[in-house]
Amino acid sequence: MTATTPPTRPISKDTTAGSPFTDWVRAHRLLAFAVLAYGLSWAYWLPLVLTGQIVRLGGAVSQFPALLGPMIAAFAVTAVIDGKPGIRDLLARMFRWRVPVRWWLFAIGSPLALLAIAVAVTTIISGAPDIADFGRMAGLPERGVLFVWVMFVVINGLGEETGWRGFAIPALRERHGLVAAGLLLVPIWAGWHLPLFFLLQNYRDLGPVGVPGFLIGLACGSVLLAWLYESASSSILIVAVWHGTYNVTSATAGANGTVAAIVSTGVMIIAVVIAWLCRGRGPVRRAARAIP
Repeated sequence: MTATTPPTRPISKDTTAGSPFTDWVRAHRLLAFAVLAYGLSWAYWLPLVLTGQIVRLGGAVSQFPALLGPMIAAFAVTAVIDGKPGIRDLLARMFRWRVPVRWWLFAIGSPLALLAIAVAVTTIISGAPDIADFGRMAGLPERGVLFVWVMFVVINGLGEETGWRGFAIPALRERHGLVAAGLLLVPIWAGWHLPLFFLLQNYRDLGPVGVPGFLIGLACGSVLLAWLYESASSSILIVAVWHGTYNVTSATAGANGTVAAIVSTGVMIIAVVIAWLCRGRGPVRRAARAIP
């Protein structure tokens, strides 16, 4: 797998000193983003955790509103350090759909191909899963597979990926190679999920033994998505589509233990191949030019 060098994230020529707050955020933008992303998402999740709520199929409680936290944090920090031009740039990357067709095929096709393999294996072992179950997700009304997929892409995908890949990865890539940047993001991304281990049954079922597997899977997903983001002309939309499609195959009621395990293993294999092929890709130097 080969990938093109991503466009540089434009930064402002203006080097004049701003307010102490603006200067601090500019110097610590990744920290500011992480603190805000945690604060926004956890402000919604923690009260549910503290009151003993559990997100269930068909229940009244949903985890989805908090998934927008990383996106809101990315816009807030971008507004402070780059102003309106930075906001326009972030919005453009969120909805960048004009990318080579192969990246659309990968974003949608690779999770579905892994799902097809998983369903075939599961059918042989224990019988075919009910396809309708892939349209049943805790925290969402039961309105079919297409509805769940759209919600995953729009809320879960764009909500998370605008922050993790659209903001954090470009910041990390200024000093680190592709693989290292993807791995350095893992502790931040993993920690953000912590309340979900008390809210969602599939997270609760992992237990202490399952946590290492969760972290390995997250690391592989982080490398894969960093590579896809850069390969697809820094399109946040493309990685949101992959993220949302993958979650249909791994997080819904249809993704029983065997299906989720096979799909996750496939992602790990793909990520290892990407990491090997991109092992020499170094930091992306940012050109000091004004935001258009």
